[in-house]
Amino acid sequence: MVGHAKHSAPVLIILLIFGVAVIVYDSSNVDVVLNHICNLRFIPNTLSRLVAIAFDENAELALRQKHPMIPNVLIDLKPLVDYLDPGMQNRGYLIYTLALVVHAKICASLALRGIDFWSMHQDTLWTQNFDLMNVEDRYPDSNLLFDTIGNEVESYMLSYQSPDSSIMTYLCGHHHYKCQFLPQWMVSSYNYFEGPRENVPILIQLDGGKRPGESKMDVMRRGRFVFRHDNGTCDERTFYKLREYVKFGFPDAIRKDGSLKENLYSKTLYVLKNLFNIDPGNRKFYLTIHQSLI
Repeated sequence: MVGHAKHSAPVLIILLIFGVAVIVYDSSNVDVVLNHICNLRFIPNTLSRLVAIAFDENAELALRQKHPMIPNVLIDLKPLVDYLDPGMQNRGYLIYTLALVVHAKICASLALRGIDFWSMHQDTLWTQNFDLMNVEDRYPDSNLLFDTIGNEVESYMLSYQSPDSSIMTYLCGHHHYKCQFLPQWMVSSYNYFEGPRENVPILIQLDGGKRPGESKMDVMRRGRFVFRHDNGTCDERTFYKLREYVKFGFPDAIRKDGSLKENLYSKTLYVLKNLFNIDPGNRKFYLTIHQSLI
């Protein structure tokens, strides 16, 4: 699950490492981090395993003041960010890429130590306890992506300006990597709100839905996904009403034109590509398209 805020400041990432959740964040979205922490507060055995890595001093201080019991480490990227010319057209994207490179270094370090992990974002809603899904047991023969590629991703990201989504999908197209894609009933993105909403997924990332001028927290407020009161305390009612809010939230996002349905050509192409194992998930094609857009 990956974000699409390609022109914003560094993305927010969580690594679930053998039961430990590591938050990687910066001061541009501390409010999203604090909101996510309140989401996790009502899920057993999650908040107590949280560790934070801040990318600037202000972010570290803000989180430490609100949650002093959460271990908080500073990797200060501000000197590197300040070095970038403020007038650069793609400055925001370069900052985003810098955060992803640091993310890849962390992943490579874990992989070298033989540690498996999950990676996801703080703009993800936990409607239930994801740990209870026992995903590792469901897919025992599949590699955890960064376990396999480690420094290769870091090298790729230093050469190509592309988000983690396209890099991961590209690598999953390589025959050496065993990738499994979690079903939509378990993990979904903002696309969930565009469909029939027959089931509420365990995790939903709000990687879309922004209106002009909106922040990520503005999107959370429109969806009624704010888990903090104005005084900073966590709102238990929002968590217990979350599945209802998800099922009926963003009613204007529902597509009624049938555009989500696959046509015969798409279905036939999918079958043939799977049959002959020619980039069956369009992963390499996706990366090519993204590079051309940049």
